[in-house]
Amino acid sequence: MAEQSNPGVKVLITGAVLGLAAAGLGVYSYMDSATAPETNINASKNSTSLTAEADVVKESLKRDRTVADVAPEGATINGQPRLAPLFFSTELWQITLDEDGKNTVVDIYDPAAPCIHKDIPNTWFIANNISDALGRSDGRVLDSDKDGFSNEEEYIAKTCPSAANSYPDLVQPSNENVKMELVKVSVTRATLEVDTMFGLAAKTPDKVNIRIYDGVTNALVDTRKELKPGSTFGVKKEEPNRFTIVRFDKKEYASFGGMIKENVVVVRDDMEPDVTKREFAIRAGTRTSPKNVKEYGNVNEKGKRISDTKVLLRVTAGSQKGKEFRVRPKDSFIIPGGKADGSELRATLDAINEVDGSVSILLDGTNIPVAVRKASSKK
Repeated sequence: MAEQSNPGVKVLITGAVLGLAAAGLGVYSYMDSATAPETNINASKNSTSLTAEADVVKESLKRDRTVADVAPEGATINGQPRLAPLFFSTELWQITLDEDGKNTVVDIYDPAAPCIHKDIPNTWFIANNISDALGRSDGRVLDSDKDGFSNEEEYIAKTCPSAANSYPDLVQPSNENVKMELVKVSVTRATLEVDTMFGLAAKTPDKVNIRIYDGVTNALVDTRKELKPGSTFGVKKEEPNRFTIVRFDKKEYASFGGMIKENVVVVRDDMEPDVTKREFAIRAGTRTSPKNVKEYGNVNEKGKRISDTKVLLRVTAGSQKGKEFRVRPKDSFIIPGGKADGSELRATLDAINEVDGSVSILLDGTNIPVAVRKASSKK
């Protein structure tokens, strides 16, 4: 029977022979020069030096043949020992995945291979240019593009974890991981008093003076004089035009002698989200004491008490990360940078939870409240 020829094997053997010959020639040449007769007293020292160098080379080769660990010092994957590339290959990784602590070799380019990071395919990290996260114990929760979303969050949302301009919506229905936080809730209290406007409504006034008192200390804060319909004023310096004088009107109030008609000034609160509550009438005279209001009711109250609540919110992710903005209860507002594509993400401030210091918001088109937690004091 004729012997079957295998060209591949022959080529491999020929290459090996030539390689060994070349290596032998190199060693012969090296030894020939290294063992040349010395004519000075340093010959023995040179021989010792060559031996030491050879030992260094052998030790270096020995180290090169070990598995190099590229993960951070002390890192673990799923609580197990660090992973490492095998056999000088960037495709094969060794990791402990089972309960028995046995090592498993994972081909990170194989879509069917075990996932190194929970349920996220290894090929997803590679395809999205964050393959370095594979070698980190925190690769799943790592925010590779620094946009405020973890790699896992971006995987679930099908956004790109290596592009800061690609991220999920900051607020999503029934999602506790809201990318906003509550900075503080502030309440401004003030009292408005109107000068007597001819008491009984015998004549309709054309201007009025309004005094502004601090609602907590009752101290006089400001006096706005000769306000006419169309004039504006505010109770805080940052909102100088919040209120607008709409018109003068007449209203009936109960008195000891029966009902009497008085002049009132109608004011519009341009910051009130509820249209039906924007206009209110202020009865002239010194403000009614809380005791009298309790006894006779707010119907006969003189002056107007203002209680204004504002919520300061901060964006914690996306293109507007760090931006702060204020809203009032029942206000409809646009979340800055709420969507990566620039379209509006609108919500309404639904309620303030005084128990845990959070607020709840409703995304437009939904009726399920989403909690926005209070910012950590460590920040």
